[in-house]
Amino acid sequence: MRHLLFILLLTSLGAACTSVPPQPEVTTVPTVSPQALRDAAPPSGAALAPWLSAERARVTQAREAANGRFAADETLCWQRFAVNDCLRQARLQRRAALDQLRQQELALNEIERQRRAEQRLRQLDEKQRAAAER
Repeated sequence: MRHLLFILLLTSLGAACTSVPPQPEVTTVPTVSPQALRDAAPPSGAALAPWLSAERARVTQAREAANGRFAADETLCWQRFAVNDCLRQARLQRRAALDQLRQQELALNEIERQRRAEQRLRQLDEKQRAAAER
């Protein structure tokens, strides 16, 4: 009988030691692939500037959410027994999220750079036509 109580006590103690504290609720912002950003970009013109600023704001918000999620995970890690492994996993998750956001940011920069180059080429073409008409 005592042996059974001892085993029951050990299993309940083991379960209590391995329980995971509840994770805080963190809002996540959906991420978009760089190719989807290129496809969704409006044609050159007045609609491009507001779209770019909205997308940059979305990326900034997602970056802040990823950093906030890491801070919350880091706090939870310090309450666990295996702190280093938990911190490593939290860093890996943050790095993956930030890498994806960096790719999106690079895609936005590329779109903006291409549109500016197109605009500059049009200006040069118009300037050459005006010079040829003289």
